[in-house]
Amino acid sequence: MDTLPYRLFLAPMAELSTPALRHIIKNLCSEVVLCSEMLSAGAIAAGAAHNEPLVRKYEFDDPLVYQIVGSDPGVMAEAASVLSEKNCHAIDINMGCPIHDIVKKGQGARLLTDINRAKQIIRSCRKAIKTKLSVKMRTGYEANDVNEFIRFITMLESEGVDFITVHPRYARLSLKRKADWRLVALAKEHVTIPVIGNGDINHPREVLEKMNDTGCDGIMIGRGAVKSPWIFSLAEKLLAGNKASIDVNLRDIFIKTLSYIAMHLPERLHKSRSHRFSFYFSQNAIYGHELFTRIRKEDRIDRIQDIVEDYYFRNNSETMKTYAVEPL
Repeated sequence: MDTLPYRLFLAPMAELSTPALRHIIKNLCSEVVLCSEMLSAGAIAAGAAHNEPLVRKYEFDDPLVYQIVGSDPGVMAEAASVLSEKNCHAIDINMGCPIHDIVKKGQGARLLTDINRAKQIIRSCRKAIKTKLSVKMRTGYEANDVNEFIRFITMLESEGVDFITVHPRYARLSLKRKADWRLVALAKEHVTIPVIGNGDINHPREVLEKMNDTGCDGIMIGRGAVKSPWIFSLAEKLLAGNKASIDVNLRDIFIKTLSYIAMHLPERLHKSRSHRFSFYFSQNAIYGHELFTRIRKEDRIDRIQDIVEDYYFRNNSETMKTYAVEPL
């Protein structure tokens, strides 16, 4: 079985897995596999200029996984080929996105209902790239059918996928109900390639608990890493059997992430990316709702930074926080 470069992964999230967030996370913990935002295979294959800032690979982006979404095997293969030339660790095929605008085009989680098309996409991409190939998936579309799930993941392995990420909810649930991590353990029983578990990880201790409970090879964290980018640092220390502790300057991380958005992305993306990040990171503040209510009225990063500075000036006791977690 191929091994993973690290046990911790940042999830590919539209408008959230920006170079800015990736930069901050790498500053806090070097042993993380980073993922791009979800990228349109059609736009990548067509060479759409607006995607250039989203596919640029930076010095801190190592290892980096590019995730693509689409349903045409030829287009997916072309996009995978283009991105594989950027010295990435892997190309990931999105088979988990439940958003209506994605699934209505037969993409994302909808591919779980068409195993033949999914197989054609994997075959085409496998032939087109020499880098690793992975799939991030839900455990079903309308429901969790264990037999169909096993059939699907064994197909992925037989077609040359190097590792899979399992989000153990069926697509119709979106983010409702708790993820059923028993299905991650089930995946480990039926494939020999690495299995990464994903879903509802909001505390570093949960990383250890889920790895111990399921035997999975890695953990992918999404929204929990946007709110708490230091979660990887704490989890890595716990995985090593050590007590985990970190002193965090919330104001500085907030301001620096906004600065990185301005630095790495064009102005047309500033509002969407800064608002999306701020929605989650503001939850660290006692009066986070008030803070984000002010932020969402602004579309310029410098003005958002002024609001953040003002908040922590008025609530200075919230600026520094120590996070400490004992090993299991």
